Amino acid sequence: MPAILVAHFITYPPSWERMTPLHFAKGPLVGEKVQRPEALVGVESLGMRFAKRNRLNSFEIRLGRVTLDCASGRVFDDDGTELDLRHQSREVLSFLAETPGRTVTRDVLIERIWSGRAVSPDSVAQCIAEIRRVIGDAKKTIVETVPREGYRLVPTRQDALRRRSTAEPPVIAVLPFDDLSAAPHKGFLSDAVSENIITALARNPQMTVISRKSAAQFREIDLGIAEIASRLGADFVVEGSQQYDGERLRITVQLIDGETEAHIWAEEMDVPLADLLETNSRISARIANAIGFSVVDTAEAKMSAGDVNALMITNAAQSRIMRNFSRENLLINLQEQEAAIRDYPDSAWGYLGQALALRNGLRHGWIEGNQDATRTRMQGLARKAVELDPNNFMAYLALGRVMLFNRDVPAAIGAFRRGAELNPSSSLILVGLADALVFMGETDEALDVIAQAERIDPLYGFSVVWTKVWALWQAGECQTALEEFLGCPSMPVAAYKDLAAIHHCLGNKQKAADAIGAYLAQNPTCTLAGIRADHTGMWTAPGALDRWLAAMEAVGVPPE
Repeated sequence: MPAILVAHFITYPPSWERMTPLHFAKGPLVGEKVQRPEALVGVESLGMRFAKRNRLNSFEIRLGRVTLDCASGRVFDDDGTELDLRHQSREVLSFLAETPGRTVTRDVLIERIWSGRAVSPDSVAQCIAEIRRVIGDAKKTIVETVPREGYRLVPTRQDALRRRSTAEPPVIAVLPFDDLSAAPHKGFLSDAVSENIITALARNPQMTVISRKSAAQFREIDLGIAEIASRLGADFVVEGSQQYDGERLRITVQLIDGETEAHIWAEEMDVPLADLLETNSRISARIANAIGFSVVDTAEAKMSAGDVNALMITNAAQSRIMRNFSRENLLINLQEQEAAIRDYPDSAWGYLGQALALRNGLRHGWIEGNQDATRTRMQGLARKAVELDPNNFMAYLALGRVMLFNRDVPAAIGAFRRGAELNPSSSLILVGLADALVFMGETDEALDVIAQAERIDPLYGFSVVWTKVWALWQAGECQTALEEFLGCPSMPVAAYKDLAAIHHCLGNKQKAADAIGAYLAQNPTCTLAGIRADHTGMWTAPGALDRWLAAMEAVGVPPE
């Protein structure tokens, strides 16, 4: 499936000035063995000299963006610098490279690397997680997990890694636009322009749009267009900038081929703030037309200045909690969104943000007081958001999360599905839908939805992994669940309850105790009675809640 990437503008150097060595000399294809050594290529540009490590001997192969010395297991970047990898991890990687494409079982790895010594499968999982981190294999397409068997090193060609073909619809990824506004207007719009373009494009079945979460990781990163496109599997890049002076908004956009960096289309628009949504819809249509598709008109009602203000508050709160998922940040969010409701009562954003924050607070025991009253309040807030803006996918995210927490799982699934129709590029919506499906016992469908979230959010963070490991635990795939958990370096302590259940499933008693100890240190009010009360009537998958409660009791969650 061809892909499009929408990236942010860098205003001062033109795109050719931002080229990295990767633009001047391409390395061998992923997994391709090279028999003829080549000389190092030196590239001089803009007063800087780049030395690219292009020499590959017969015992070296390319793995994504690194080179593996198969004899030693050492890996090198394109500058020839060796990357840090523990001795055992090097041996695991070297052994997998002996038979690329073939599955190596965990038992065989333990026998070969640890000489049959008594070690747990967790030792293998930690080596695999380290290898993936070092070689940049976040999608697990180079070192592949074979469920219930082991691992294999996949000699995938570089063009196959992008998982796209010209016969399939393009994929679009939208990165934040550069904000060229002067103070005090700088930051006022945040990512509203790029986010609305994402939503408008994603509503069309002719294309897939990369999630905002993955795209946002390239904010203000000095990489060339081809490199960014490669990392996200994109065929095209749309760059943009925004400049607001308090009355009017200037938006500049250009569409660039992600492989050749050829400029396909560019335009500059100068509009009043109230025309933001209509303008973004028009931009989306022109982007689609430039690559041979037509976009159904998705222009919405005009956006007021108050609505933009409330949106900015909600965006800031969401970013804060994603950076550090903690009680302190959640309480800050609640205060800010309460002010948004007070100051901008006609905007959906304050209501939906407050509903989501209250739901997270209740889920993790971070909100004191009458819980029934809080449940009623957050449901009213979510419904108010949908009433104010029935085309806002985030309003349906809030409604789905609230309905799920209030044990109306079928209604939650309906809300999530409607949100996915409005914005199919939102991994937040897909994760919510997957959560609801797990509660209903539709675990296979939930894992399919998670796979869809991984496709549109290739650099996904802990939220996708959290739901995935829970679904795998419910499916009895506890070893795979552990590998997924350990492979995500950003998992919050709030997820350690799941980690404890996974270790319990695998018989790792001490590790289960350690995990639940870390969780309880942050959540001292957690009890078995509370877990049972929270999930009874919501977690209806046959036998799943009883199994979860048994695991929680076994790992040390107090009864009352």
